[in-house]
Amino acid sequence: MYRYGMTQWIVGNEDFERGFQRLRQCGYDCIEFAGEPDTLNPRLCLDLMNQYALSADTMCGIFNDSRDLTSKGAEAEKAIGYLRKCVDFGAAAGTKVIIVVPSPVGRTRLPEGCQYEALWDNAVKNISKAADYAQGHGIRFALEAINRYETYFANTLTLAYKMAREIDHPGVGVMADTFHMNLEEADMEQSLRMIADKLIHVHLADNTREPCGMGAIDFRGVMRTLKDIKYDGILSMEFLPRVADPYLLFQDGAQTRLMDEYADRAVRYIKGVEREVVYNRLKNR
Repeated sequence: MYRYGMTQWIVGNEDFERGFQRLRQCGYDCIEFAGEPDTLNPRLCLDLMNQYALSADTMCGIFNDSRDLTSKGAEAEKAIGYLRKCVDFGAAAGTKVIIVVPSPVGRTRLPEGCQYEALWDNAVKNISKAADYAQGHGIRFALEAINRYETYFANTLTLAYKMAREIDHPGVGVMADTFHMNLEEADMEQSLRMIADKLIHVHLADNTREPCGMGAIDFRGVMRTLKDIKYDGILSMEFLPRVADPYLLFQDGAQTRLMDEYADRAVRYIKGVEREVVYNRLKNR
């Protein structure tokens, strides 16, 4: 059976320990820290992980205009330096995989005066350089394809896979996110099979970006495919409420109450799907 986690950037500014309590109560195995190493206290994180019996196998990198891996020169060094800080924290917390988005999230147009091919080459060089550092700490990077409404760059698993192959580094693989896949992949199961040899992490959310089972994605098909390709990594929840600005819910404790409900609903549903898929595979042998 898989081990399940939940990424923490989605919970906003709630009390830090509250997230650990939620995951333990709902039966999760892992906590996926947001990639903000300057705001994380490694000692406190380790103490809470021990207290609530959670591991931190994965970290979700946060990529904005000041962490632009398609840049060069001083801006590129800044982005690489950010990844090194994530690696340093991850090494202290026992992290195995850090999610890397090759371009800033929210930049939906090619920058004026730039060529896509040149920015692609910059990303390949910068991620490769950072991966050398990560490999020395036993950490791998998982390249994430983000949908076209959030970035202009590397929107499909085909492109993420192409980049991973061009980087050609043992510490660089690909992650699959079912929400982004629902928007960009013509056949989600076929896409998972295509990247099977590079797949090292998975994010789960339904097509509405709510928890699995609240929308239209065929998670039984996704789970069967993950079992077929022998994926053995973490499955992490990354859901959001279906509103225009989910950050408005951070006020007055509404986000915390909703995250409690969503976290419980998501893991109960997907564990049930996994049990069903495993049972049917055994029955049909």
